[in-house]
Amino acid sequence: MRNIRFVLVIVLFISKAFVFCQHQKVSYLTDPSYQMADREIELYHMNTDLIIQPYDTLLIGEAEFSFKTLRENIDSLVFDVTDISVNEVKIDGEPANSKYDGNNIIVDAPNSMEFQSHHKILFKYTSKPTEGLYFIGWNDPQQIKRKQIWAHRPNRWLPYAPAIHTVNMSVTVPCNLKVFSNGVREEVVSNKDDTRTWIYKMKHPHPFFSTCLVIGDYEFKTLETNRGLPVELWYYPEWESHFEPTYRYQTQMFDFFEEELDFNYPWELYRQAPVTDYMYGAMETTTSTIFGDFLMVDDRAYFGRNYVNVNAHELAHQWFGNYISHLKDKDVWLTESFATYWAKMFEKSVSGEDYYQSIRNQEMLNAFEGTVKNNYSVGHSQGGRERIYQKGSLVLDMLRDILGDMEFKAVIKNYLESYPYQTAETSDFLQSIRKVTGRSMEWFFEEWIYRGGEPEYEISYEQLPEKVRVDVKQIHQTNEITGLFRMPFHFEIHFMDGSIKNQTEWIEEAHHIISIPNTENKVVDFLIFDPNRKVLKKVKFERNYQELISQAQKAKNMIDRYDALLELRKFTAEQKTDDLIKIYNFEDFYLTKAEIIAQIASQWNNASVKNMIISATADPDDKVRLAALNAFTAIPQDFKFEFEKLLNDKSYFNVELALEKLCNSFPEKYGSYLDLTQDEPGWRGKNIRIKWLEIAIGFGGKAYLAELKNYTSESYEFETRINAMNALQRLNIMDEQTSKNMLQGLFHWNRKISKAALDVLSYFYQQNIYSQMIRQEIAKGNFSEKQLHNLNIWFPF
Repeated sequence: MRNIRFVLVIVLFISKAFVFCQHQKVSYLTDPSYQMADREIELYHMNTDLIIQPYDTLLIGEAEFSFKTLRENIDSLVFDVTDISVNEVKIDGEPANSKYDGNNIIVDAPNSMEFQSHHKILFKYTSKPTEGLYFIGWNDPQQIKRKQIWAHRPNRWLPYAPAIHTVNMSVTVPCNLKVFSNGVREEVVSNKDDTRTWIYKMKHPHPFFSTCLVIGDYEFKTLETNRGLPVELWYYPEWESHFEPTYRYQTQMFDFFEEELDFNYPWELYRQAPVTDYMYGAMETTTSTIFGDFLMVDDRAYFGRNYVNVNAHELAHQWFGNYISHLKDKDVWLTESFATYWAKMFEKSVSGEDYYQSIRNQEMLNAFEGTVKNNYSVGHSQGGRERIYQKGSLVLDMLRDILGDMEFKAVIKNYLESYPYQTAETSDFLQSIRKVTGRSMEWFFEEWIYRGGEPEYEISYEQLPEKVRVDVKQIHQTNEITGLFRMPFHFEIHFMDGSIKNQTEWIEEAHHIISIPNTENKVVDFLIFDPNRKVLKKVKFERNYQELISQAQKAKNMIDRYDALLELRKFTAEQKTDDLIKIYNFEDFYLTKAEIIAQIASQWNNASVKNMIISATADPDDKVRLAALNAFTAIPQDFKFEFEKLLNDKSYFNVELALEKLCNSFPEKYGSYLDLTQDEPGWRGKNIRIKWLEIAIGFGGKAYLAELKNYTSESYEFETRINAMNALQRLNIMDEQTSKNMLQGLFHWNRKISKAALDVLSYFYQQNIYSQMIRQEIAKGNFSEKQLHNLNIWFPF
């Protein structure tokens, strides 16, 4: 029957449905980004001259845009000028009338503008932005904080309209500061007034939104890739020891991506710089990535959260996001999923299959977490981080498995070659698949990109004469958004004699019966459905204890052994201890070892378990040592000596946790533990020092309270402030100073500070003595009308 297409309106949120046959309806959630705003002009070049006066938090700017008209009879041009005061506007050298409409400026167009004619518009302006361009530390009352100016987007310091254009940018700053921006640094000019002008040029068109500016006291080193590409890596002068751990594998990443993509890095150079109080991990502005300085780690902080994955992610964006940018918000997965995927693949190349599978494991957990919230798809602008990043990365894993390495890499190369320095959308990527492979992959995109949900399977099997029968049922709830899934699956049968039988079947119906030949009638030891977790899914597969133990012992893939261990959680520790000890002794990856520790640590009186815990505290992997720490709320006396050694652990995070647990478990020795760690600041917000202060104050050391309270102030970076706020909450201590600091933090542009401040203030507000103090500080504060409105909602006064 001929397919019929029609639009079905579904109440509240479903707007489009397509009928592929008389009895099947497929629906899609409405996406506000589906219809783009019209454009009347196309910006293709920007010349800008900026003067920065740091202590005045002032920018004086001129920005001239070259553009082409896309319409006849254009009567006005619109630019976003939030936080910008425009003093003069000219079009083609002639003054132009303008007016404000909210955050936009509307400029009257001259009558001389013809269809597809070329023109220039010049803005002269000043800006004292409250957000967007961040002036850090210049007016710190204590003059402690690092002084910087940075922006990862052009809004609020440049007149803005969406564009892909080339750029000439000059920035004049005091001579003791350096300037970091996009493109080739053409020149640095020394001026007579003790300033310098830094001149940058983007020779290829790039997304205007992907524009950055960083100003501060930096040094940099330039490395080269195998191809001779310069890689300029910035750092704080006093943090030179952080350089190698932070930028580890940097040039190797380039070599990996260029080989993996079969497509050279598309810009003239690359650079990176850390910044203070950064609200994300990093941002991939074109040629130039900025990242939070909490990721500029030393050798010990490397064991906590290092920069490798984020670094690779942002580098991948230079191909996916900047060289090809997504057209609509619903296509953002082409930017973020791709970068997440290739960062994961790079880590696989340096850390191995098991580490790669551990990343995929967390991606799956995040994807399922997103499904609990709503049913949006990867290809939806409101899909959220769990889908746009993690689930989309898993989708690319599955696409590669189906296409195979050769076809997949050829598709990616064709996609990159087809849209140079342009925008693309999901259908363009689908077209590259079709063009290169001849495959029609619409079914795959329907399941995994355009529609939400994930499959859930129920598996059972039965050994019959000369065959093994496997029943596979799709048991997830189906509706007009989520249907049955069609995917290839591998079945791996392990027999008691050690032999293995593999078979692949496409599963697409609600119920499939798979027959796997077993002509010799070998006895089944265990069966693995989808070895190595190729498909994103949930599985219900009831197996007995011996099947799970056999899989945990014998499966060749770490993640399949881990899956069996997860299923063993339902059995008592007494029943499984001896078997899990044997398995532990043959495992060498933290994920499986940590799971075993968590399951049987309660049996620590068992000599074998005791030896396992002792061994774990000295394991080369910091995550295994962490698992040993997490295994006990109170440390048994038998492990006191081994856990005390962890006060000198290479990992700052392990030291913090060991200090806390030892002081709680052996309070009579808290003084000696504090003595051992009194000079440890830690990392990620002075984590060890703040835990040290919390413990010392908790044991009566009130002299240390002033230091802890001061860490909540604006003189410190955001993670130190957050850690200090949380420590004071646990101590149940607040005074006027900390109340004032937290109220200031409520309206900080870094949402992590504002959330922490709100959470902690809300805790204290529940207590009468502190609620009055908070209201008094609000009354004394200098808050805007909007801020007072919010404060009255949070803390009624």
